[in-house]
Amino acid sequence: LYVYDTFKYIHISNVFFSDINLYDLNGDLISSSRKEIFDLGLIDKKMNAKAYRKMRLEGRTEYIQEEEIGNLTYLSAYTPVRSVYGENIAYLNLPYFAKQHDLEAEISVFLAALINMYMVLFVFSAIIALVISRYITEPLQLIKSKLANVKLGKINELIQWQRKDEIGNLIQEYNRMIQALSESAEKLAKSERESAWREMAKQVAHEIKNPLTPIKLGAQHIERAWKDKAPDFDLRLEKYIKTLTEQIDALAHIATEFSNFAQMPKTKNEILNLADIIENVMVLFNDNENLSVQMVDKKPTLHQLAIVYADKDQIIRILNNLIQNGIQSVSDVKKPCISISLENNQNSIIIAVKDNGQGISSDLHDKIFEPNFTTKNNGMGLGLAMVKNIVENLGGKIWFSTSQGQGSTFFVSLPLFQN
Repeated sequence: LYVYDTFKYIHISNVFFSDINLYDLNGDLISSSRKEIFDLGLIDKKMNAKAYRKMRLEGRTEYIQEEEIGNLTYLSAYTPVRSVYGENIAYLNLPYFAKQHDLEAEISVFLAALINMYMVLFVFSAIIALVISRYITEPLQLIKSKLANVKLGKINELIQWQRKDEIGNLIQEYNRMIQALSESAEKLAKSERESAWREMAKQVAHEIKNPLTPIKLGAQHIERAWKDKAPDFDLRLEKYIKTLTEQIDALAHIATEFSNFAQMPKTKNEILNLADIIENVMVLFNDNENLSVQMVDKKPTLHQLAIVYADKDQIIRILNNLIQNGIQSVSDVKKPCISISLENNQNSIIIAVKDNGQGISSDLHDKIFEPNFTTKNNGMGLGLAMVKNIVENLGGKIWFSTSQGQGSTFFVSLPLFQN
């Protein structure tokens, strides 16, 4: 019976690729599908003591434990073999020698495949996240760049966006804001132009009205003298013609000043020596015996250092206005004096026009360069405003310092010409 069972177990072992060992109730080996292992002494022919105790003494119906052959660890399963009467007649042992290695290999392959799959999913997710991020942030970056370039009074571009999504709603609001800003800027510019023209028209009307009043009174006076056959009519007529000529000259002067302020003549820039131009301009003003216009602190090498690239007529206009402004400031001074100096300041040349007048009160400092502002009875307040406009167009700056009772100094800084 044991021989027949042994062959039967070998056949089962070959079918299921699993070794089979059979032990009797005393734990001795009865038969094995791999008997050479026991013959070589690799495994004792006695059943594992722990497994025998579990089967025989504790009555377990199955038991699995780890066992070793040298350095090889494997799983070994035990179960009782019962007779037709339900009695234990033997113990069956199934060692998993080959399966242990295959199981580890399969687990390794499974883990490698699982890791590779997770890596692929991770890379794919990163790519999807990057694409979605770019899809979301690209229009935001576009809006950011457009907002950074928004300027009042400039044509600001609208953003074209076809999709009806949240970004589209944001861009639609941006476009609406740009259009509203453009309309507001246009209205503001129009309002400023109208305000400037109204102010200019008011000033022109005021300046023209002043000469017209004495002209009208003089005409009425001559008419009355003519009707009354006044004996000194010729003398009155001559006096009226002289007054009329003066008032017409005043009107011409008003028209010229407003024309000079309003026009933007084409500049003819050239290389100029400021020291030479100042000396030529001073000659015209020094004809007045009651006034001294002089150049101070002039160094021998200043002629080579005071070189600018500008329009000569505009430079002369700047000097004429500053000197004329100084002359008006010293009209009540016993010994009026206008001094002009040049200073080389690295990349710029500074012209200083100083007078010894009464100075400028602090409440007028912010209005000095405003058009139509003047403290003189016969001035129109356009000279310094025109000078400021010319200086800034040349890339320079103008400012002043003043002291009550001691006079004022106007400074003009112009870029120094460099080859």
